Amino acid sequence: MSLTAVLPSARQLLLRPLLVLSLLFGLCYGLNADFALASFWYQLQGHDWALQHYWLTEEVLHRGVRSLNQWVIAALFLHFIGQIFRQKYQQQRAPSVLMPASRWTAARQQAHGRLLMSLALSLAGVAILKHSLPMDCPWDLQPFGGDQTFIGLFSSWPANRAPNACFPAGHASIGYAWLGLYFFCLQLYPLLARPALIFSLLLGISLGLVQQLRGAHFISHDIASAAWCWSMACLCAYWPTLRCALQSTVHRLNFLNTTTRTQRGTL
Repeated sequence: MSLTAVLPSARQLLLRPLLVLSLLFGLCYGLNADFALASFWYQLQGHDWALQHYWLTEEVLHRGVRSLNQWVIAALFLHFIGQIFRQKYQQQRAPSVLMPASRWTAARQQAHGRLLMSLALSLAGVAILKHSLPMDCPWDLQPFGGDQTFIGLFSSWPANRAPNACFPAGHASIGYAWLGLYFFCLQLYPLLARPALIFSLLLGISLGLVQQLRGAHFISHDIASAAWCWSMACLCAYWPTLRCALQSTVHRLNFLNTTTRTQRGTL
């Protein structure tokens, strides 16, 4: 089954969630809910980031989950490549050899490829943004035991100050990057689409909370990661429709350009 046949409108799946996330980001960043929540976690731990180097939060829920995610994505990629080569091998065998029907259909190949692309764009995009937008973590700032003053996202960064890569949240993006599972299941296992969406959201929220408790991120950092990852998942899902629209627009522009030149030539 083609994904485009079951996709809701882009306004429903992309624009509305992004509007909600933008409002949440403005609330947390613009109205200092970031600092209020970070102060709560900081005071709750005795005016210290006691969970920053705690074995459960640092070794298991941070490094361990990150390594597990890398292994899962690598296994998914190898499975994808292996199935493609297996299919090509079967197609090249003698036609007289009777082969059982393959479960690796075109729809499955599209769904797996789309999920991998969504994961790659989500995680790579967050990593690039982290190193392009200098922002401090809560533990770097003076109100939370650090030695730096806060510099806003839209303020110029001092040339004599080393940038910190804290925005958007990288660890939360591990969970939010799997939002593409919603479209994967929507195409292959429709009944699992909503549970997959809820699972990805809860995973992103949980991993973001771990880093907030460690003093590594404000909540607005997590919201930005969620917005980016959902945008990439939607981009991969709606790309065939978007590509057709772009091609149609290009053809129209070329036609108008050709018509204009013809009319000028007849004058």
